Amino acid sequence: MRRLAARRWKPLRPTRSRGSLYPGAILRRMMRRDRRAMTSAAMAYVIVVLIVLVAAAGILAHVANTPPAGSPAPQCKGTAACFTGTVTHIVDGDTLDVNDQRIRLALVNTPEVGRPGAAEATDFTATACPIGAHALVDEDDGQTGGSYGRMIAVVYCEGVNLNAALVESRHGVILTEYCGVSEFAQEPWAAACR
Repeated sequence: MRRLAARRWKPLRPTRSRGSLYPGAILRRMMRRDRRAMTSAAMAYVIVVLIVLVAAAGILAHVANTPPAGSPAPQCKGTAACFTGTVTHIVDGDTLDVNDQRIRLALVNTPEVGRPGAAEATDFTATACPIGAHALVDEDDGQTGGSYGRMIAVVYCEGVNLNAALVESRHGVILTEYCGVSEFAQEPWAAACR
């Protein structure tokens, strides 16, 4: 082996038996040999990071849609139909499908499709009660006959009263002509009935 000068480093010259000893050549050889292993390790790392991010997003979405700990879970009132299900379709601002059952929101009216404010009301309903959301449907005892094949009800999406939310956000108004028959006329959100 050659001796290196004290102050000046000279790389060894390549020979047939040893190959190139330059640092760059050594790294290139190592990279060629381990490229597949490094690619697999990098892919595994990316997959683990993605799984963690998806899990964190799911947890945050659940926490964001969970009512505060002190608030009571919504419960049905009266004796008419009461069921839980999944939102399957948003028709317009005041009509949606839960478990493929068409629901017309009790006492609430939003602009009809094609009218000013209709798109905003529909978007509000789709945001407050998105497709796939868990919903509790409480049929109005005073209107069990329905309307045009739709059940008249109050809908709670992820614990939030959709009827009240539409009125409070001013995307919907109270239908005062039904205040005399609806079991929900005395609810705080239906103040226009009193």
